Amino acid sequence: MAFFRIKGGAEVDIAKKEALAKLETSEILTRKSVGIKFLFTKEEYEACPVEEARAKMAYCVMVKTASLGVCMKTDIAKCICGGGTRAVGLEEPSERYFTGCEAYSFGLYRDLAVAKQEVNSLTFCKHHTHGLLIQPLEAYEDYDPDVVILFSNSFGTMRLIQGYTYHYGPQPNFKMTGNQALCSECTAYPYETNSMNISMFCSGTRYLAGWSDTEIGIGMPYGIFKGVCDGLYLSANGVEKDSRKAVLRENLKKAGLEDPGLEDGKAYYMA
Repeated sequence: MAFFRIKGGAEVDIAKKEALAKLETSEILTRKSVGIKFLFTKEEYEACPVEEARAKMAYCVMVKTASLGVCMKTDIAKCICGGGTRAVGLEEPSERYFTGCEAYSFGLYRDLAVAKQEVNSLTFCKHHTHGLLIQPLEAYEDYDPDVVILFSNSFGTMRLIQGYTYHYGPQPNFKMTGNQALCSECTAYPYETNSMNISMFCSGTRYLAGWSDTEIGIGMPYGIFKGVCDGLYLSANGVEKDSRKAVLRENLKKAGLEDPGLEDGKAYYMA
């Protein structure tokens, strides 16, 4: 059986392209959006037509590479970071891991009890997966990803939260520890909770993948991605300053999108 779920007609593709256009015209991203799809069985992995990662690397480095336009699939043989492989379901944590001893040995926590508390609080995917498809969101055509990861600065992250809130209301359970950023905070937690999450990244991924000091990661299940983009688009009149509205009008026109009702001087804080 093929690993992908064939979409029901062209409408779904149009909706995804429109969502991407609404996102990109906002000019809040620092790099390409990335989609993650779980390939649960060996058969699904082998059926995936995308080339396997050419070198061993950490999951977060693969995500960074995808944000530069590269498509790849990976199984555990190509992943070198145990934190990542545990978080995304490629392998189960060891008994020693659950004692907190491994985390405590890194010097990140005051004592073993705090280390164990942190270990117990981390979100891992509860399923086992044989592999993952990691590629730019725009590369998904005949099937959908499971998780979307976006990259922005603090302003752009604010706007994405406003977009989420427009349709879904407050997200009261953001989960950040400054550790296991791309794998747990941006992939496992959004997938397991079906909600948006924010990550300030971790020291490991900043060293291995070389993110900008000002970048922030935003993960969400694909099922809410289009709603967030639509909320971003529809909330613009109420929150954007006039100079930004001028840029948005021009970008929307170029993208063939309707003006959502942008009026100068109408941001809520100008009233």
